[in-house]
Amino acid sequence: MRSVAIFTNEEKDQGLEYTNVVKDFLEKQDIQVSIGYSETVDLLVVLGGDGTVLNISHKAAIDNIPVLGINLGTMGFLTDVDKKDGIFSLEKVLANNFITENRIMLEVHRVTPLEQRLALNEVCVGATGKLKTFDLYISNQFIDTIRADGIIISTPTGSTAYNLSAGGPILSPCGQMFVVTPICPHSLGSRPFVLSPSDSVRIIARNISPVIIDGEEREPLLKGEDIVVNKAAKHVTIMKTVVTNFYETLRKKKIL
Repeated sequence: MRSVAIFTNEEKDQGLEYTNVVKDFLEKQDIQVSIGYSETVDLLVVLGGDGTVLNISHKAAIDNIPVLGINLGTMGFLTDVDKKDGIFSLEKVLANNFITENRIMLEVHRVTPLEQRLALNEVCVGATGKLKTFDLYISNQFIDTIRADGIIISTPTGSTAYNLSAGGPILSPCGQMFVVTPICPHSLGSRPFVLSPSDSVRIIARNISPVIIDGEEREPLLKGEDIVVNKAAKHVTIMKTVVTNFYETLRKKKIL
């Protein structure tokens, strides 16, 4: 490993105090270090919480750069270790003592406006607290007309986030499936669908409906417009130096 970029949530590391600690350690190992995102490095060290990892994951996936997260936040599902163990984690990476997890991403297609985006957690259509109507298709097959506050399409990584709050299932984080979950559906018969990686989802909005991709609001769907979501060809590579049991982590985070 010759080059590392450090991407920091500056609200969680005021004055870049911890960033400079990490930078000094790496430079002492004769590694070239840059601050901020770079598309030409061997490793991206992310200092922050899951939101920070989420924020930069799309670029890292496109450029095929592995990500090591050091948690300065609270939840820390995507990060490897907490701040106090950050240098120890980096020592293990430099000694090639780590594993990698390839997390699937979703690819979001829209015609109006012409757009193609990646999502690591989820795509949410609707969710304004007002009942809306959607036509749902899976792999070009009409499934149902759903009346709900919105619909979430989630990866395994995002299954413990908004999807879980909406009553969707927890998916194994490195699984290749994804899930479609109605938000507060009007009908008790509207249930989540767990889909295979070869499936695609098409949602046609019958009302103006916001579109939120990994927490970023995009242009809303107008009446009659649609959005198509499928498993992306790209994935994000998460590095782990501490092997943990996913279900034990859920218990520690008080999700189970």
